[in-house]
Amino acid sequence: MIVKEEIPSRITLESNSGVKVFDVIAEPAPHIIVEGSRKELHGWWSGKRECTAERMLINPYNGCTHNCPFCYARAFWGYFQLFHERGVVTVFKDFDMAIAHQLDGIDVASCGYLSPVTDPFQLVNDKYRLSEKIIREFVFRNIPIEFVTKGAISDEAIELVRGQKHSFGQVSILTLDENLRKHLVPGGASTRTLFDNLRRLSAAGVYAVCRVDPVIPNLTDGEDHLRALIKKAASFGARHIVASCLDIPWKIKKDAMEALSIINSAIPGLYSRLYTEDIGGYLNADIRYRRRLFSVLRRICDGVGLTFSLCMEYELVGGRPMGLNREFMSSFNCEGMDVPIYVRKGDHFEPVTDCRGNCLFCTDPRCGIEYLAMGREGSKKDWKLEDYRRWSRELVAANQRGLFN
Repeated sequence: MIVKEEIPSRITLESNSGVKVFDVIAEPAPHIIVEGSRKELHGWWSGKRECTAERMLINPYNGCTHNCPFCYARAFWGYFQLFHERGVVTVFKDFDMAIAHQLDGIDVASCGYLSPVTDPFQLVNDKYRLSEKIIREFVFRNIPIEFVTKGAISDEAIELVRGQKHSFGQVSILTLDENLRKHLVPGGASTRTLFDNLRRLSAAGVYAVCRVDPVIPNLTDGEDHLRALIKKAASFGARHIVASCLDIPWKIKKDAMEALSIINSAIPGLYSRLYTEDIGGYLNADIRYRRRLFSVLRRICDGVGLTFSLCMEYELVGGRPMGLNREFMSSFNCEGMDVPIYVRKGDHFEPVTDCRGNCLFCTDPRCGIEYLAMGREGSKKDWKLEDYRRWSRELVAANQRGLFN
């Protein structure tokens, strides 16, 4: 764990809304509870967006007890900084109830994403079960939801998503070497448990994705190792692979290098030569290295019959970041599964007919929401809950017909 200060029994935080004092709860891991949060569902940031499908992002926790030393969320502000500096996770009390209220206020929905920056099945979730409660709210309304984890997926979560046909699970597996895994993801689930996640998802009829995300140069990037990992993932039920190469936020470079050098003392010197590209505040490996890596991964996936895509990978073209996914992706959507936009029909939601959920490149929105046809010039935007509410009003006003399967 990267902790620079001793964990106190009480923490004082300052924000734009004033000064707040929180008691630190010690078990099952140091955390504070935030009540009455105004957090809302929202979409991807459009600035460097490569994610093809629209999502409603959900973070019931800030900070993560899996303690990956290279995690980009350590460079974030606010409660994320509280975890990076003091090892204290933030729990947003009754966030499932806030989500339920927000879902009841809209008539159009994209798939929920649990979670973009912190693990939904980390240690504190064993106590508060916010992830399962949030999944239940989505499935109850027949709105799809996905989760991404380096932890052990609960039986309850799998049982819930198996009842919603467009819901699915993603499991991040960085290495086959359990000793190495303990250094890279010290608080996460064992390698055996991660593969068993894939098996259990597949056995329940739930679409299973394996994320080799990130590949870490000089530690997990060997071609034989990657081939063995992907073959094993396929044998345990994975149907799609998402991959990336480690990038390092400048803000946490020193801490990340110190942690990785414990595993391999040569890494700081190797990375000083390999990590030569600054893209949006993140150090990236040389594009020639990354292209070779992604070509290898695509070839392996093709060979075992899995689709493949990249996550947030760019090259600089004329000083601007350009996505690499179109070059290497073999699936229609970057997460493998096509998940349509859903619209309300009575007291529940139904998928839009003929929608494959590829909003980033869509030019003919079957959902009737012109704003989501982001393949059109100038249509890309950071979508928020207020946008979903506006689209809902517009759909009602237009009295849309014939949109359902």
